[in-house]
Amino acid sequence: MPAPHTTGRGPAQRLVSAALDRAAAVGHLNAFITLDVEGARVAAARRDARGTGADPAPWCLVVKDNIHVAGLPNSAGTPALAAFVPAADAPVVAALRSAGAIVLGKTNMHELSLGATSCNRTFGAVGNAADPALFAGGSSGGTAAAVAAGVTEAGLGTDTGGSVTVPAALNGVYGLRPSAGRYPSAGITPLSTTRDTAGPIARTLDRLTALDTLVTGEAAARRGAERPLRLGLPRQVFAEDLEAPVRTAWEAAVERLTGAGTHWVPVDTAHLAAADARVGFPLVFGEFTAALSRYLDEHRAGPTAVEVLAAVGDPDLADLLRATALPDAPGFPGPAGLRSALAGRAALQASYADLFAANGLDALVCPTVPVCARPLHRYEDSLPLNGRDVSTFHTLIRNTSPAATAGLPSVTLPLPVTGSAPVGLQLTGPRLADRALLATAARVDVLVRA
Repeated sequence: MPAPHTTGRGPAQRLVSAALDRAAAVGHLNAFITLDVEGARVAAARRDARGTGADPAPWCLVVKDNIHVAGLPNSAGTPALAAFVPAADAPVVAALRSAGAIVLGKTNMHELSLGATSCNRTFGAVGNAADPALFAGGSSGGTAAAVAAGVTEAGLGTDTGGSVTVPAALNGVYGLRPSAGRYPSAGITPLSTTRDTAGPIARTLDRLTALDTLVTGEAAARRGAERPLRLGLPRQVFAEDLEAPVRTAWEAAVERLTGAGTHWVPVDTAHLAAADARVGFPLVFGEFTAALSRYLDEHRAGPTAVEVLAAVGDPDLADLLRATALPDAPGFPGPAGLRSALAGRAALQASYADLFAANGLDALVCPTVPVCARPLHRYEDSLPLNGRDVSTFHTLIRNTSPAATAGLPSVTLPLPVTGSAPVGLQLTGPRLADRALLATAARVDVLVRA
């Protein structure tokens, strides 16, 4: 381990030095694409030179490499954008900087956010903080690994179908996918304008909730007498076909929550997964290239969308994009396909709204991911699950994607485990009820750890 830096004398400089030392100590995780050592030190020295005054207390933040930080490259994990340096912070970053955040650097990710392992062929694979031989999950794997490894208390990712909650769960930390449209979307490399959102990852639920307040300005939900929580217990799909350690942790959580200030409400959920399977990917590939083109033009990033896609570093991803993302591709949804997908999304939103309203649910609960993290470079395409091979990508996002497609908020909490890689518990709430969901998550978090 490198010797601690001793040049910083003020609190911000000591904080940044400790974070940089920790980043160096866990460099084998490959969590960063750009570690801004000098920039973070300069920012810390400026904070110390100003003194405390009315400034908020300094703290360290890591940011996924598809969210703009002024003066740092924004590669989105793909070769053609490696030299693109935005001139301004994304609004979500600006909000956190104004609240005292010092950005340590830009974190590694699955290329163009189109994957769930963060095995990046250009910048290298991200290792899991619990075991560097395992993948970190994605696409916000670098942020989750850096936070879980103790480099910082918090970071930013983005989420289209589980890209915040999946890696947070697989690394054993907390993650929030906010309701679609609740966080500002400017200054973020897009995938699907309908499904994309920035989202925080943190080592504690209190910190996660605080980050949400800093971005949105929304105060905590009012707490009156704590009535019993009504939690939706999925009858189909979301709690089925689980890897053994996930099943063990899930069943233990259900048992701990039973009767402990909670009431389980069994609910039908097969139709939610089926609807997502019909509309989720047509939404992404119907919107992706046009959204990317607008983004590249707006920010004068240099290459065109076609050039970005032509230079993709992952050959399997390149094949997928050639088959689905360009207007002349055989699998491109086209305007009619996109309209149909948007209509299907509206129906899915209505189904979720009916589910919550008819059953009076505070949250729908399930394992965040049906499996634990697997070894790097061995299970990028498929993995064994209960005696058969299944798609890695579709399995990792199976439980997170339906709510993400519907634009609903989801929180993942780490569950207690013994002798296994981390396991997450997902709570999904009604659209724009993010603060109430975080309050519910706080009660559940205490109970599952009791």
